[in-house]
Amino acid sequence: MTTWHYVEGGAQVGPLTIDEMKGAISDGKVTPSTKVWPGEGDWVHASETLLSEFFGARESTTPPPLAGEDIDNKFMWILVTVPIIGVFIDLIVGTVLFLPSIIANIALCILDEKKLKAAGHAAPEHWSVFIVPVYIWKRATLLNHKKHYFGAWVAAFILSIMLDIGGAEAAIEEAACPIVTDIIKQQLYGSAKCMDVTIDKEVTAGFYKATATLDNGNELMITIEEQDDDMIYVQIPNQ
Repeated sequence: MTTWHYVEGGAQVGPLTIDEMKGAISDGKVTPSTKVWPGEGDWVHASETLLSEFFGARESTTPPPLAGEDIDNKFMWILVTVPIIGVFIDLIVGTVLFLPSIIANIALCILDEKKLKAAGHAAPEHWSVFIVPVYIWKRATLLNHKKHYFGAWVAAFILSIMLDIGGAEAAIEEAACPIVTDIIKQQLYGSAKCMDVTIDKEVTAGFYKATATLDNGNELMITIEEQDDDMIYVQIPNQ
């Protein structure tokens, strides 16, 4: 009967029967790269002997990664809402809060990364959680998903920028109206009151042409300048 030996920790283990070698393979003690002696000749790798046919039969203790359709995408869809929620918070507090939105985006990516690893997948490179659209794109590619949540996040991000701009201009218009009333009373000696200001055009960054509607039905062309100290300055050019 042929007897076998294999190398473990620099020592020879054996003699073993073929069935005992199969058991060592099942236990993970013998791998394809393990040096073995099949009873004659030189020491060779186990993969070079008839033992090679038993490696494929070894039962895996690690299940395969979950299929893409079985992955939990809840953090991705929450991520899509972050830009929009951020805009409403900005409008409530009256200023743009970049840091909380950035932290929320990164935190959700990290949580999703943990979800992917728990599902048996190698998540996108860890650095990508700090560049949200890159992480979302790489995630969809990794799972062979359609890029729906990537497109949704980009659309939400663009919409948030538009809403932020619109909200900022609305705040400027609201602040400019009482200033127009004061100018009419103090400099033009009139009694009309400003009812509404509408920005017509941003000429340069922070400098606007606008129209003020008065309570007597007249309209005034005005200019508004937003300074670095967050103050606005209104002028009524010669009409």
